[in-house]
Formats: sequence, C-alpha cells, structure tokens
Amino acid sequence: MNSRFIPVAAFALWSIVCWRWYVCGIKQQCGEKDMAAVTAVQADPTYTPTDTFGQAAAQNAIEADGKAGTTNTAPSTTTAPASHASSTTTQKALTDNIDAAQVVAVADHVLIHFPYGSNRRVDDDAIDGYLSELANALQASGGKVTLIGHTDNIGDPASNKAMSLDRAKHIRASLIKKGVSAKQVIVKGLGESKPIATNDNPRGRYKNRRVEVRINK
Repeated sequence: MNSRFIPVAAFALWSIVCWRWYVCGIKQQCGEKDMAAVTAVQADPTYTPTDTFGQAAAQNAIEADGKAGTTNTAPSTTTAPASHASSTTTQKALTDNIDAAQVVAVADHVLIHFPYGSNRRVDDDAIDGYLSELANALQASGGKVTLIGHTDNIGDPASNKAMSLDRAKHIRASLIKKGVSAKQVIVKGLGESKPIATNDNPRGRYKNRRVEVRINK
C-alpha cells in the first residue's frame, strides 16, 4: 500500500509544479487578480500617486527658494537704540589727549569723558556727532536713556555730586535740542562715589570724569 502511495504523491507534486510553470511562465497569467487591480487603478484618470515625502521635500525647496530670493526693499523706519554704541563717532579706547572730550564705547554702554572743569564749546563740538546719532535713535525707537554723571575726587563730595548731575543735565539738554523728548532722558549724579580708575594721576582722574550713557531695556 505504501509502495503505491509514493509514486502517486510524486506524480501529483510533479503535476502541480508543471501546471504552475505553464500558467506563470508560459501564459504569464500568474496573479491575474492582482494585476487586474493595478491595471484598473492606473487606468483611472482620477488616480494620483501619493508620495508624501516627495511632496514635503518639494514644498520645502520652494519655500527655501522663496526665502532666498526675497529682497526687503522697504527702508527701515526704526533705528535700534543700542546701535549707538557702535557709532563711527565712538572710540574703542581712550587716547592720550586728556585735554579734550572723548566718546568711548564700553561693553553695553558709552562713556563720555571730559577735561578737568570742562565747560568749553570745543568739548561740546567733540561729542556733538555722537549725540546727534543718539538723538536720532531715541526719536526712532521712542525708548529711554539714562545719563549718569561722575567726577574725580578733586573738591568736596557734595560739590562733586552736584557737578556730576549738572554734567548729565548738560547732555540731556543737548539731546532735547536735537528733538528728544525730556521724558525719554533720565539723569543721575553720583559724584566721586563710583570711580573706574585711580585718582592719583591726571589720566586716572580723566577716566573718572565721565557721563555714562545707558539705553534702558
């Protein structure tokens, strides 16, 4: 019984292989249902292949190209007040000329240094360009600025405090003449209480005679 079953099973298996080879290899009709479905979809005029990755990449490319090709031709109407610290009228360091007013940019503020007992017109002229740029920035932004006056230690503390306040007020008056609102300018006078250099030599005292210009944030 078993000896007869083996040839029959082998023949059946061989028949299946031959049939599969004939249908798929010769007739090319293997998986007709699947092929028919694909053909029907492709023939549908409303069918659109979906490639979300490709669409996203294309959209990103378009947006990037648009940004790269965009030119802002509109003139800026606002000047950032902090830009006054990099003004061409400021210096990065003091020169040796302590007999003239100097404007020096330091970190996030500006220092205006004055000769001893300065009330000369020439000193006003030396800082006029900087004050004009500062006034333009304040008018454009509507922001506020704080002017803090300082002195060296020559004289009594009370007189020095009054002098430091007067010096800050002098700068404020110049800004107001240039169109800045008085409400935008805050003045303080600290006298000799906050030195930034020694008072034992002329150059050190010159550094201490200053008005700090700080844009309020």
